[in-house]
Amino acid sequence: MPSKKLRILEYHSISTNGFEDQITISKEKIIEQFEYLKNNNYTTLWMSEVDERNNKNLKLAPKTVVLTFDDGFLDNYTELYPLLQQYNFKAVCFMVLGRIGQDVDWNGKYVNANMKLMNRGQLLVIGSHIELGYHTFKHDNYADLTLEEIEKDLQLCQEIIKKEDLNVFPALAYTYGGYYRKKGEKQKLFFELLSKYGIKYGLRIGNRINIFPLKNNYLVQRIDIRGTDSMEDFKKKVILGRKKIF
Repeated sequence: MPSKKLRILEYHSISTNGFEDQITISKEKIIEQFEYLKNNNYTTLWMSEVDERNNKNLKLAPKTVVLTFDDGFLDNYTELYPLLQQYNFKAVCFMVLGRIGQDVDWNGKYVNANMKLMNRGQLLVIGSHIELGYHTFKHDNYADLTLEEIEKDLQLCQEIIKKEDLNVFPALAYTYGGYYRKKGEKQKLFFELLSKYGIKYGLRIGNRINIFPLKNNYLVQRIDIRGTDSMEDFKKKVILGRKKIF
């Protein structure tokens, strides 16, 4: 029986020393989660494959999940990529495109300057299992930018993609989940701007399971998987989209 449910899980960084916080999950824990997905017959898709099914009105497999990783941390190459090969899974890495191969230089409670981002050579290697997407040019929150500034950001992203000759699928994960939330003219112009630059999907956080086919491609929901989640939390999030039943 095909599914009308599309689960998109949101991760960031993987640690090898057992460290866990909101955006960093231990390798042991993510292996346990991958085991669960494999043993329960989940199918992993890229956003380009979701797009194909969305456009051609094709059905999803009974249990479809998109594994997404934000920012493009180096551990997505050293730790995630081998795990994807091992489990024959696919994932999408949303890249901070202006910071490829550099250290993290944006502010955030859970990031520090010791965190490094994948370089171009590594991005080319992982293509068999990891699809790339947009995560702004320098990790700016679109909710805080004018439409002109967002346009400039998209231009810079596309210049880098061209210059580095990268294959990036035009899906954008909103940094900090930030976008023009309020319905109305401003939001309409924001979505039109994304469309003008060929962005096919905008992904927010929402901790809900998407109903497929998607109703609004720029309001795609993701389920935030935190390093501090227990296995029970993870199962609830995968099955229900969130931990708590309201």
